[in-house]
Amino acid sequence: MRKRPTLSQMNRTVERFNRDVPIGSAVKVRKDSGEVVQTVTASEAYVLSGHTPVIFLRGISGCYALDRVTPASIGG
Repeated sequence: MRKRPTLSQMNRTVERFNRDVPIGSAVKVRKDSGEVVQTVTASEAYVLSGHTPVIFLRGISGCYALDRVTPASIGG
């Protein structure tokens, strides 16, 4: 079983993401359906309620977990 990341680890993930992917950056997101769409970051990432690193994306309702968001320049 995979161990859940600590709050400190999640905060480091968020800090790294925010440093590397500023607001307005092109990203790809894997939606709940499995569809991958290109969009733009609409906020800084943050840790939601102490349990999940998330971000808001332009044109998509609600926030998405960072593990589903990739800078558009990575992986083509």
